[in-house]
Amino acid sequence: MTETKLNEIHDHWVNNSTPMRYANKLERSEFLLKYVEKYVERKGKVLEVGCNVGRNLNHLYEHGYKGMTGIEISQEAAICLQKTYPKLADDAVIINSPVEDVIKRFLPNSFNLVFSMAVFEHIHPDSEWIFEEIARITGAYLITVEAEGASSWHIFSRNYKTIFENYGFKQVTESNCKEAGLEHYTLRVFKKVGK
Repeated sequence: MTETKLNEIHDHWVNNSTPMRYANKLERSEFLLKYVEKYVERKGKVLEVGCNVGRNLNHLYEHGYKGMTGIEISQEAAICLQKTYPKLADDAVIINSPVEDVIKRFLPNSFNLVFSMAVFEHIHPDSEWIFEEIARITGAYLITVEAEGASSWHIFSRNYKTIFENYGFKQVTESNCKEAGLEHYTLRVFKKVGK
């Protein structure tokens, strides 16, 4: 089997984002909200890496969170976000780009919360440097919801506890995601050490 190249991963998500399929998975956003509310104040700045149609950001927004930023590689998904969640689109910053192209632009500790849901698992091994950048821009909490044991041509198995604890975080919560309809996924909440 030929090793997957970075541009193949990017092309796949640019062309196969299926945003409306993600818009209908509200139980996942409700599951995430329980953990966000436990750790992050509503006045904090929030970044979602790989926001797709914006369902998670919109759910947080509807529950009083402001200061939203999303990074999304798919133009189709970014356009869908504007049509599906116009209030969020007006108030949020949505960056239509691969994360690799924009992550270094953010200042250290720019966000009170950075999170991803089934996105970090698709980061190509050539781009693993972004995890250190994620740690750099996270001011307080980081939440990952990822399939850690699965592997395929576009899923790269990793242990996010090991990765982010190496970058100055302490895991404070771990949970399976069955109630969110995400079999074989793990939610991890990390707190930046010293914050």
